[in-house]
Amino acid sequence: MGKLIGFIIGLPVVVTIISFVLNIILAILLSMTYTSLTQEQLIATLTFDSKPNQSQIFTAHLHDAEGSKIDDYELFGDQWRIDAGFIKMEYWANVFGVDSKYTLNRLEGRYKNIEDQNNKKKKSYQLEAHSLIDTMSFFIDTTDVSSVYKDIKINTKYSIFKTPTGLMVRETKLNTPIEKFF
Repeated sequence: MGKLIGFIIGLPVVVTIISFVLNIILAILLSMTYTSLTQEQLIATLTFDSKPNQSQIFTAHLHDAEGSKIDDYELFGDQWRIDAGFIKMEYWANVFGVDSKYTLNRLEGRYKNIEDQNNKKKKSYQLEAHSLIDTMSFFIDTTDVSSVYKDIKINTKYSIFKTPTGLMVRETKLNTPIEKFF
């Protein structure tokens, strides 16, 4: 009878301790999930110079995440667009650190006005000589293409980020001329 009473009294204590430990484990997993699914990684920056006496013609300066210059490109239009190919990993794989893979594919100018887009000069640049290999894997959710575009603004730095689901851009107004920034 004494053992039964000890078991009945001790059972809530054991259950409480187990529940506490499980809650800590779940909180850690939730934190890891949130962090991995909202992660942003800087992959490139872009700035522009205008051509003297020529509207809608710009020189784009593309840099990698470390600030090293990739190249300069002549763009036509009042907007820019960059495309990237993605191998998107399963969300659960992101939690365990298996990150999406990407390659920057193309940079081009574009026009806000559809008539201009259809009739004016345009030019595109291939950024990568290879594409991502389409393979089947336990970790791969899908292959996809992501694209972002923005209006071209002088003295603005565009930071291009990779997220678990594609590309995003943040603008930063520069207080100094572009030449002094890099």
